[in-house]
Amino acid sequence: MFQATGRRSVVLATLMAFALALITTTTAAASVNRTAIIGGRDATAPYSFMVSFRLGEEPSHHCGGALIAADWVVTAAHCKGLMKPGETRVRIGSLNRDKGGVLTSVKRVITHPDWAGLHTRGQREGDLLLVQLDQRVDLQPIRIADAPGRVGDPTRVIGWGMTCEDETECGNGPRQLQELDTVRVPDARCEGLNHGTELCTGDRAGRAASACHGDSGGPQIRSIAGRWELIGATSRDGDDVDSRMGGGGAGCSTNPNGGPGVGIWTDVTHYRSWITRTIGEQV
Repeated sequence: MFQATGRRSVVLATLMAFALALITTTTAAASVNRTAIIGGRDATAPYSFMVSFRLGEEPSHHCGGALIAADWVVTAAHCKGLMKPGETRVRIGSLNRDKGGVLTSVKRVITHPDWAGLHTRGQREGDLLLVQLDQRVDLQPIRIADAPGRVGDPTRVIGWGMTCEDETECGNGPRQLQELDTVRVPDARCEGLNHGTELCTGDRAGRAASACHGDSGGPQIRSIAGRWELIGATSRDGDDVDSRMGGGGAGCSTNPNGGPGVGIWTDVTHYRSWITRTIGEQV
């Protein structure tokens, strides 16, 4: 569900760019994504906070998220259509999307008030969703960082999304959690980025590697004082501009010229006070 923002084939544009952004029904949610990270590797850390969402009747992972409290998860607002109280299954703390960890369900969802779906040329605001679980889990949540860090600071993204540009070749995506070492890059490299509320990110080694469909809502993390802290939630492609046409590929890891691409993550640290206040009000 990593969102693409440009013009490609009619089918891909319909299924990935707009349907995912405006997903509001079970049917839409089930049809747009069955499948994570292109150019990544099998996870090398336990990631007790990592979350996989899937609808009960669907066989595969749909969106990722990060456990931030015993019964609260942060994910992307454009995943909201998948979050059905009592129906959506939530697996937490496992490196395997199909087994292990703790399995629970969704109790309620709260969308950030700025979220209004996809804007002109792909701009978004408030692509953030809080999901309350139907039970508290005995797993270590991740702390939301005080700040996202500076351009050039190393980060990491994790997820179960597509591992190649062609969804027909990727199948249902990997069962083993994937990770990719990334770096914050200048905002100007990302098309339609909302400065101050979103993060432009690329592969740390400068390769054509990125999150992709199925990674939406998953965490971007940064090592601070020897521990992982949350800075971002996977939102969308960062450079799939209107000039890109045809091909049918996802385009997640490449730019319109075929070179290494960049992606956009919602800056969770910017929304930290809203998250804290909202959870507090529910308690």
